[in-house]
Order: sequence, then structure tokens, then C-alpha cells
Amino acid sequence: MKKTLEQIKADFKDSIVLPEIKNKEQIFFCPVGLVGAGKTTVTKPISEKLNLVRVSSDELRKMLKENGFDYSFVKEIGTDVIKDYTSEGYSISFDMDCGNPEIKEFVETLKKEFGGRIIFVHINTPEEFIFNKFRKHPPSWMANNPQDMIDNYIKQKEKRAIENIHFDFVYTFDTSKDDLERQINDFIKKFK
Repeated sequence: MKKTLEQIKADFKDSIVLPEIKNKEQIFFCPVGLVGAGKTTVTKPISEKLNLVRVSSDELRKMLKENGFDYSFVKEIGTDVIKDYTSEGYSISFDMDCGNPEIKEFVETLKKEFGGRIIFVHINTPEEFIFNKFRKHPPSWMANNPQDMIDNYIKQKEKRAIENIHFDFVYTFDTSKDDLERQINDFIKKFK
């Protein structure tokens, strides 16, 4: 039996891991990177190390798709959940592309309302590495074949080029490198 949007939102909230400690100053960790760049690869460990609530748009998309909904509800449900946790004093890790102008504007609105600090990081992984990863990816809820994923990447890249938004990045990650743990530790040192 398919779930309602309210049930999906409740299940999504239940799936989110809340840190035991809230940061004294709220943090909004915002990766900017195209599909396949490795945003989740970076946000998962950083969320754990910095006591952030990780909110994943991909996990929400999957729940919506499994219940027969399109992705048009991702923004509504995702922003509601983020607002809920922000109002409770939690710091947020956006496991999504904050290069999207609507997401960037939303984060800046949260900062105005709740204070805290926005940390934009760039997930800058070489395109060929991403395409090779897509080519090895089996069919899944995300896409039936690798070419769909590559086409989605290209479409997103073209859109970002037109939008031409400026970010002050605190750090740049490259998830194609074997030293991701070092990169994460460097970022945390710089952050603190």
C-alpha cells in the first residue's frame, strides 16, 4: 500500500540520525557539486564529526518514487524538515546541491531567521571520474541506465553555467582522490 505525503514526511524524519550534542553556534554545511560528485561521500562523515543533522534529498526522492510520487515534493518536504530541526537548535548538513539558487536562498533565509554560520564547500570531482562511476552503476531507482545519469549531469551543468552564482568556498573536496579522510580532517582543522 502506498503512503501519503504526510506518512512519507514522518518516515523521512524517522530515518534521520540526530546527534546527541547540539552545537553552541548553529552551522549550515552546504556542499556545492553536480550529481555524482560525491556530496554524500563528504557529508556523511562530516555530519558525524561535527554533530550535524544530515538531510539527504536523494533519500527523500527515493521514498517519494517508491510511493508513486514525482520529485516535485522534495523541496516542500525537505525544507519543512530542515526548518523543524533548525528551530529545535540543530545544525544542518545539506546532503544536496546547494549550488541550486533556491537552496542557496533557503539557507540564507535560515541564517537570517536563526543566526548561525553557513559553510559552503565545493565538491569538485573530475567529470570523467563521475562518468566512469555512472557507467559502472547498475540500474536503480535513480536511473535505468548510465546514459540517463550522464545526460542528467550535463543538463545540470548547463543550468549551473547559466545561473552563474558566486560562492565563497571554505574548502574544495575531490572525491576521486584516495585521500578523502585527509581532506575531511583538513577541512575540520580549518573549520575549527
